[in-house]
Amino acid sequence: MSTEVLALDSEKEKKPLPHGMSGIQVLVFIVSAMSIMILSLLDGSIVSSAVLPIVRDLDPAHGMDRFPWLITAYLLAATAAQPLYGKLSDSYGPRRIYLVALVAFLAGSALCATAQTLTQLILFRAVQGIGGGGLMSMTLIVIATLFPPKARAGRSNAGGMLVAAGLIAGPMIGGPLSQELSWRWIFLINVPVAALALGGVAWALRLPVRGTRQRVDPFDSMLIASATCALLLGVKKYGDLHTFSGQVVPYVFGGLAMTMFFVVRQLKAPDPLMPLTLFKDRVFRPSAILQFVGGFALFSLPVFLINYLNIVRGVDLNQVGLYLIPLAVGVIVVFFAWGKIVTRTGKCRAVLVATTATATAAAAGLGFTAADAPAWELNALLLLLGVGLGGVTQIALFMSQSAAPADQLGVVTTTSRFANMLGTTIGGTVLGAILSARFASTARDAGISDPDAAAAQLAGLTPARRDLVTDAFAHATSAVLLTAAGLMVLALLTALFMDDVDVNALVHEEPADPSAVAAAPTSEEDEEDARTDAEHPLPHSLHPHGAAGLGADGSGARGEGRRAA
Repeated sequence: MSTEVLALDSEKEKKPLPHGMSGIQVLVFIVSAMSIMILSLLDGSIVSSAVLPIVRDLDPAHGMDRFPWLITAYLLAATAAQPLYGKLSDSYGPRRIYLVALVAFLAGSALCATAQTLTQLILFRAVQGIGGGGLMSMTLIVIATLFPPKARAGRSNAGGMLVAAGLIAGPMIGGPLSQELSWRWIFLINVPVAALALGGVAWALRLPVRGTRQRVDPFDSMLIASATCALLLGVKKYGDLHTFSGQVVPYVFGGLAMTMFFVVRQLKAPDPLMPLTLFKDRVFRPSAILQFVGGFALFSLPVFLINYLNIVRGVDLNQVGLYLIPLAVGVIVVFFAWGKIVTRTGKCRAVLVATTATATAAAAGLGFTAADAPAWELNALLLLLGVGLGGVTQIALFMSQSAAPADQLGVVTTTSRFANMLGTTIGGTVLGAILSARFASTARDAGISDPDAAAAQLAGLTPARRDLVTDAFAHATSAVLLTAAGLMVLALLTALFMDDVDVNALVHEEPADPSAVAAAPTSEEDEEDARTDAEHPLPHSLHPHGAAGLGADGSGARGEGRRAA
């Protein structure tokens, strides 16, 4: 999607612009949002390619042992903050919470660039993770608020380009940037981009005034964040120890106990942080399963493929991004294709099933041929895997957002993202344990049992032992890919039985009593928005409640035509 097309869409097709926004404001917002999203995508992984300069500078004695916490701190903070972002967005409006996430990411990036110890850097990475985790979710919520489902599907190709850029650029930027300049530039580069995006979003973005201020329970927020951190730390310990005992048990059982307590509180709460009634919905429930399984089986695979290309195929880590271009092309292709198909047909499930089946077949194909696949076959399978990577969870999220009531759009989006991030983190650890176990059982004769040490020791081995190690790593990677393919069969069954969503049959009705939807302004910003409402009435298709299917009584019920029979 080019920005020029976005700016000219309304004039060429006479489509109404989003709420109170001019064409240039839409353009500025889209450019700002896309810029900050790609930074958020990169920052989840770019640090791993600058490990040696960071350790050498901040903690040469113990840095290698503590370095994984730089990754863990970001992921923990980003994942644990998801439920709170959704509730705050539904309660106070996505614009304000989006700006809060931007400020947190900007502050965290600046702090990381100035860290003097590894402990400080780990702490500041958590601050950055709170902001970075919110940026992706809040951008999705804001775009879903601005544009009706059919318009979002038609513009989906921009997201594909961002994901593809993240896949290629992440492994290639961190190393050279930290070697040629300084590892601090990994974070410093975020500061001017995030500052410009903050100014652009603050000036350009206009959203409908929220009529409710729901209570946000701080205890529930801390409870789910603590439970998430405990479970993910337990998973991390399991990944380190490869045994479910000792230090793993307190984290896992503590996390499960807090999760159960949280569920009980949500069942009794008049205004829950994460409404469990969402899981009764026949679109959201399978979508949440697809988010978790897709994260578990697909989103963790690029890391394993990078190591496979490095150890088995002998690709330098600084160049490995080039070998992932077929994967990135697959992501771009499916983003262009699914939006066009959904826009033309109005139906979503057929595209979801097709991309899920493609991902399943690609993972299985890679698993069966990893040891000896020729380059053309490897590239073809990576292309197909990219189709699944770009299609499964994104289409499922689009369907659940389209079927969501307006007052739950934030919770639906962030709960979906929460399931996906949990699946990705847990999947990476569990599949890593499978890789380690399989590698250790087949590489004994080479004298190496740890796959993490294989790359460093490979050059010093004799040709015969080197062949043993590469063959063992190839077969271990095959086990990971076949496990992922088996899980994707579950995802395929889930997609087949998921209710369809017909974006051509959405009902956009105005509530009978507008005062029941829009309460009196509570701040100067709300007063300005209210004046904008009076001067520029919101088009029917972009009404904040109509876009989510408010019934004629304003109750928030979905329109009957939302789902296909």
